[in-house]
Amino acid sequence: MIIDLEHHYALPDPHAPDKQHRAWATPEQEMNSPMWGDSLPGDPDKKDGLGLRNVPSRSGWDVERHLGFMDQVGIDMAVMTGHMHHSPLDKVKAYHDACAKIVSDHPTRFIGFASVSPLGGDAALDELERAVKELGMKGVIIASRIDNQFLDDKELWPFYEKCVELKIPIDVHIASICDGYDALYAPWALYYIMAREMDITATTFRLIFGGVMEAFPKLDFIINHFGGALVAVKDRMDLYVELCGDAFYRDEALISRPWNDYLDRLYFNMAGRGRGIGTVKSALNFISPRKMMFGTDWPLNYENDPDLCRGYIDDIRGLDLPEDDIEAMLGGNAAGLLGLGTD
Repeated sequence: MIIDLEHHYALPDPHAPDKQHRAWATPEQEMNSPMWGDSLPGDPDKKDGLGLRNVPSRSGWDVERHLGFMDQVGIDMAVMTGHMHHSPLDKVKAYHDACAKIVSDHPTRFIGFASVSPLGGDAALDELERAVKELGMKGVIIASRIDNQFLDDKELWPFYEKCVELKIPIDVHIASICDGYDALYAPWALYYIMAREMDITATTFRLIFGGVMEAFPKLDFIINHFGGALVAVKDRMDLYVELCGDAFYRDEALISRPWNDYLDRLYFNMAGRGRGIGTVKSALNFISPRKMMFGTDWPLNYENDPDLCRGYIDDIRGLDLPEDDIEAMLGGNAAGLLGLGTD
């Protein structure tokens, strides 16, 4: 069974109906989009150059397109995730209702994740509870930063407590805009490609060293995109934690166990690299196959090229691993975490 852990759903845009009835973007449209043209990452008003999101496409909201892609690729189920954590509560509720309707109409194909602002106060937490208890959402997606605040900020503690109470995992997606990466504002796509990956790397370490996982031992996190550049700096972190000793923690240590114990608790999805089997192989040096989960980042990845996604799945199946581990990565881990059957 193949379960897609990063499959994006969006509400239709009532202000742009013309974009909702056009065919998928062609590769030529993508290459001619503002991301590669005049809306450069250095533009202070469009510093991430999100041209790909401006390409006319209805794939995000069109359920038939979701199902068509899944059938072409061989994906059995997809976790529908939206990015509503910056939206007004009425839009959040509308998203939850729409997502729940899709899951109700296609219960063997889709799973819903809620999306609320962790800093939205009691109203947001109440809506999260409604989404889980009444609408059947299996988790909640947030960004690696919330209103530019880090995930180890104590203001998020009530949100984490609610997730523990509801027994749902938190899916940590890359943030669209991340302050502090001015070196990446260049006339190329550096910001789009690198800033969010660097940011989710830092977020992963902050969840560990910032004491979040210490304070909430029953809370599960799914870190998107392999944890960004985590694999590239894991050995360096190990080195300096050992070299620095107690001085590593400056004021005080917020964890009571070796940091790798917390790392081993995290789940990671395998999206965001196209047919990037090299990243998978590198990640397996540090991450157990029982903590890795297949993901596509559709429609931003593979929208026009299901063959590429099928190739990625074939590459995963070709890894030098026990078959049980491969099946766990493709769907078993997700099924276990979300309480789903795998038949």
